[in-house]
Amino acid sequence: MVSPHGELTASTYRSLVDGLVKFAVEEPRAVVVVLEDLVVASEPLYTAFSSAWMRVGEWPGVPILLVVPGAALRERLGDSAVHRFVPVYSEVDEALAVLREPPARRRVTLSLVPTGDCAQRARRFVDATCSRWGIPEVRVDALLIVTELVENSFLHSGVDADIQLRLELRNQMFTVAVGDADPQEALLREPGTDGFRHYGLHIVAKLARTWGCAPRWPTGKVVWAVLPTGRRPS
Repeated sequence: MVSPHGELTASTYRSLVDGLVKFAVEEPRAVVVVLEDLVVASEPLYTAFSSAWMRVGEWPGVPILLVVPGAALRERLGDSAVHRFVPVYSEVDEALAVLREPPARRRVTLSLVPTGDCAQRARRFVDATCSRWGIPEVRVDALLIVTELVENSFLHSGVDADIQLRLELRNQMFTVAVGDADPQEALLREPGTDGFRHYGLHIVAKLARTWGCAPRWPTGKVVWAVLPTGRRPS
């Protein structure tokens, strides 16, 4: 449960959205936001909550719920586009009561010291996990994706800290997530003529059902990619 303070303005909009995403990436059952002490400069700024939901809807799939004590504001938000993505409740207990049991999620993690063989160690971990979980159909694509994500982190992160690899299986979706302490967002870059690799994320984007980059608490980022399991077209 989080209770934002201060004023939500156009200049603080992004920091609020990023903060909510950071909470969601840690995979609580839900992010419950109590709007009791937050001053909102104008009503359109409430879309910060639906924007945060859109960034975490595919992964990690954590719901965001609003608790709004004021009846007038609650009614306005209930009639707005925000309510299409983020449900609005009058009390924390009411919000918690509607949470269903989350879908079964299998998860394993591995800390990687950023050395020259970290991508190789990540591949071994992914290979063993795909075998143990009985999802050989995603193995080849998952190995390519983890190689690109871990190598990107190793080569481009400006922070000397362990790389965190997280593998998840939920609702027939297999997720490869790589986190590091560098807050610089991972972006698609066009291949250059300088001989350096700029196409790693293009490979990830081509193979994955969806992928993204999210800020991580307390600092850093997580780059993730999702692969569907089950029978795949030949």
